[in-house]
Amino acid sequence: MNMTANRAGHFGLLALVAAFVLWFTASAWRADPTLVNMILIGPVAALALCLVAAIAAGLLMHPARDASHPEGGPGDGSLRSRFGVAIGCVAFLLYVLALEPLGYDAAGMAFCAGTMILMGQRNWIAIGVYAVLTGLVPVWILQGPMGMPVPTMFLE
Repeated sequence: MNMTANRAGHFGLLALVAAFVLWFTASAWRADPTLVNMILIGPVAALALCLVAAIAAGLLMHPARDASHPEGGPGDGSLRSRFGVAIGCVAFLLYVLALEPLGYDAAGMAFCAGTMILMGQRNWIAIGVYAVLTGLVPVWILQGPMGMPVPTMFLE
């Protein structure tokens, strides 16, 4: 395998993410190993580790993917290439600030739809369906099975 600085950086970042997830999960377990504490931490940690493993496997199986630049790559002069990170940070800040006044469901749907549009998605049906699912399902899980009251606009 040809180990370039780019590939080494990707694998290093994946290792750091995996180490943090393992440390955080172990720390939470030592603090309070009850179901109430671990009900979110355990599944999210497992999902994060699975994602790290899948990304690492993808990089190993397809080394050319690591070296290729996506369309609209660096230096193309587009708004996204010049200000993408700043726009993403502002969008996330607006999402966090909108959670209480709008509700978790409406803020989640707006954030998801907005970021999909900013990332280049143009299929309005896909944007609508995905935004509704990612906005409503997590809130329903928090309110229903977990019994956690969160402010909402659509779900009661």
